[in-house]
Amino acid sequence: MASYFDRIVKPCFNELLNIIPGKKGPKPYFKLIRSFMRKDPVVLSDAVIVLTTKCSLKCINCNNLMPCYRKPYDIPLKEVLWDIKRLISASDLIVKLTLIGGEPFLYPHLGKVLDAVLDNPKILYISLTTNGTILPSEELLQKLSHPKVVVQISDYGVKTQKVEKLHALLVEHGIASVPDKVVSWVKPGGTEYRGKGRKQLCKEYQECFSSKYCRTLLKGKFYLCARGAHLSDLGYMKSSHDEFNIRSKRTRTQFRKEFLRYLLSDYADACNYCDHGLKITVKPGEQVTAGSPME
Repeated sequence: MASYFDRIVKPCFNELLNIIPGKKGPKPYFKLIRSFMRKDPVVLSDAVIVLTTKCSLKCINCNNLMPCYRKPYDIPLKEVLWDIKRLISASDLIVKLTLIGGEPFLYPHLGKVLDAVLDNPKILYISLTTNGTILPSEELLQKLSHPKVVVQISDYGVKTQKVEKLHALLVEHGIASVPDKVVSWVKPGGTEYRGKGRKQLCKEYQECFSSKYCRTLLKGKFYLCARGAHLSDLGYMKSSHDEFNIRSKRTRTQFRKEFLRYLLSDYADACNYCDHGLKITVKPGEQVTAGSPME
């Protein structure tokens, strides 16, 4: 089992250092420190919430496998809100709650999700990760102007992206925005099983960014990484080890004890369906076309 400091404490402070540059005072740090002073604290550096598998791009090397969804769908609002409420209830603090898709600006109930989480004292910051192809409505811009919110814009250099226009719109409305010019991706490879042993899985998982910052909630199950969530959802992988069912009946004490043990996992089965450990870089945002690997 991985150490609490390496898997929980260090990522939380690292995450806090990188959220909304220049806008933080000491209060978030005090809240984080106080949360760690509790007995057996359950603190999340980043809880990634999948709202939809609908995306406005079809990237060949998408880590989250969006082009593999032949019938992309929205997660029902009632399920999203219940799952987030359950996760917050069992946690002492969430440094960052990340709302993603697919493309989160395609989710028809995004405003209602924001209404439910913006003023929760257990959440320090709310992040939306967008590919910059869609400009949000005026109503949504008003909600995004909350001081807890930051919009991360992934710029892949794809023609249909409107990164500069979106960034200018967000700045105009006083919304914290971080355009991220992505110059390369680490190639995740296909969805086939790799046959790696436990020792190799441990090594790759502990070195992977996802093991600390991309743990993902999808349809009532919390996964050790975002890719693993979609591997399971698409039926490419079955792993009881990699998922934690937050909808199953437990007392709060049982939930917290089991959840904390789960968060300290030292490997993920999803690494057996991923090539991140090979560190092969590719051009980001290349789109699926006729004859391409995901077509």
